[in-house]
Amino acid sequence: MNNFSSITNHLFQPAYTHHHKPIILCDFDGTISIKDVTDTLLSQFGRDGCDELEELWVSGKIGSQECMSKQIALMDASLEELNSVLAKIEIDSNFKAFIDYTEKNHIPVHVVSDGLDYAIQFVLKRHGIEHLPIYANKLLHDNHRSWRLEFPYANKDCIKQSGNCKCNHVKQQQHFPQILYVGDGTSDFCVSHHVDLVFAKDKLVNYCEKNHIKHTAIASFADVTKALKQTEQSLIPVMMVK
Repeated sequence: MNNFSSITNHLFQPAYTHHHKPIILCDFDGTISIKDVTDTLLSQFGRDGCDELEELWVSGKIGSQECMSKQIALMDASLEELNSVLAKIEIDSNFKAFIDYTEKNHIPVHVVSDGLDYAIQFVLKRHGIEHLPIYANKLLHDNHRSWRLEFPYANKDCIKQSGNCKCNHVKQQQHFPQILYVGDGTSDFCVSHHVDLVFAKDKLVNYCEKNHIKHTAIASFADVTKALKQTEQSLIPVMMVK
């Protein structure tokens, strides 16, 4: 029987003493990263059956937790091969400046992703970002060519049956005066209903418009930084959707 273990370094878990600033929660795949990292890895290393699982998830027949768990179990790759693909993943060119600004102004930022913790940590570290709290699904490796997932942030009551219940993470941040969210796609739909303001890209913009969710459409993290700089006394200007 294969023995699987985490290959992710110890993840930074912040302890806050002041809560007078907003907290910003960021999706990773397609928001911070240019490409969806999990999709990229599956296209490179996924064996037969991954596409069928994706179709079941898209049609709503299975949740993302079940889909990803079974897809990752179909990956065939060494750690070196995995890293060679991750090393080519690019991120939003404005993200580092955004992080520099938030750190300087003591605004907490968490990466909250339904993706892979190791992949997120690897990509961010390669771009010089090493101490950002990451909440994602735990990638396990058997030190050969097999992979598995664990879901430390799953919630049995999650409506979307996600591996990482983003809505539950929001509930744990209620001690902050405002919760802001940056996202782009399907995994961000549910959580968008539970935050004070969404910075939305791509299909999340249409979702926010359709559901009358307070949001600002962005093209990159440069727009988020600009909005933060325009704030006065940590009050974020909110675009009301008609």
